[in-house]
Amino acid sequence: MTKDDNNINYANDDEHNEIVGAMSVFLDNCQPKVGIFWYDINENNLFGIEKIDADKAVFVNGKATVGKLHKTYWQKQHHRAVQKKDVTSIFYNEHNYTMIPRGRIFLDEKDGKFYVYVGHWLADGIDGHQIDINNFREVLADEFNLPDDFEFVIDYHWDIGHGWSEELL
Repeated sequence: MTKDDNNINYANDDEHNEIVGAMSVFLDNCQPKVGIFWYDINENNLFGIEKIDADKAVFVNGKATVGKLHKTYWQKQHHRAVQKKDVTSIFYNEHNYTMIPRGRIFLDEKDGKFYVYVGHWLADGIDGHQIDINNFREVLADEFNLPDDFEFVIDYHWDIGHGWSEELL
């Protein structure tokens, strides 16, 4: 490394190659992923994504997914936004993680297929706005490197307003 009069360092070729090599482990390996997400219907965009390579996920009751709950992810992000006083963050403004469309991707051990679990909002729409399922499929496939044959499963756990709040009922 060389330094100029302004105290700025310049990497040589070996140092450049070393740092690029260190970053290369973060490149997308194009492997299918399992995980959680929230969906912004207005932007046709996912956020709050937590994912891992499907082949690294642990099977429990024949299904593999990431070991993170929407509930705990949202709580952590909410506390961060409050600490930073980031009043523009959805995590700051919305205290209830179940009020935003969300889903979870599982790999099924028996048939080797990927299933995206969502609430009835997928079929029924949200506040009178229907979801373009083909666009949504494309966003999911791109983000999680899912094969074309993945399927949706609607379950009330992922309905707007539902979640672990019913766990003690």
